[in-house]
Amino acid sequence: MKKLALFILVLAGFVFGQGVQKTDLQIEIVVNAESGWPVRLLVSGFTPQKAWLGYSFYKYNVSDPVTQGDHHHQDLSKGAFSLEFPIDKKFLDGSFEFAIWGKKVPKSECTLDYCYWCKKNGFHFDDMKVYKSGYLTRLIGYK
Repeated sequence: MKKLALFILVLAGFVFGQGVQKTDLQIEIVVNAESGWPVRLLVSGFTPQKAWLGYSFYKYNVSDPVTQGDHHHQDLSKGAFSLEFPIDKKFLDGSFEFAIWGKKVPKSECTLDYCYWCKKNGFHFDDMKVYKSGYLTRLIGYK
């Protein structure tokens, strides 16, 4: 009887746990078969609540990623998302970063002594849920 009760308890935990989806982020790099260079990023994922996707692209060998990066963001609605980002040739051999943020803090609520992002954009993001980064390099073997 105890084993049956334990089995039911474990099964209930598994079934109810399946209903709780966590923030997820996947990035696929699409490569040109002729040249071996990346041509676009396919970004997909899930967020259980409204969130923000922040993403940046960097040229090769930047000395200051904050001021020399190409930074963007967009709102994410609750649920699954799928986006495509073409890669500008100036970022080849460079890198990228993507993050899902849970909170957008307006400049009026920022408690940081100096906040580059609030000064530049009027807000900054907080409560990072997921982070992914990678390089936009050529695959060896293509000519």
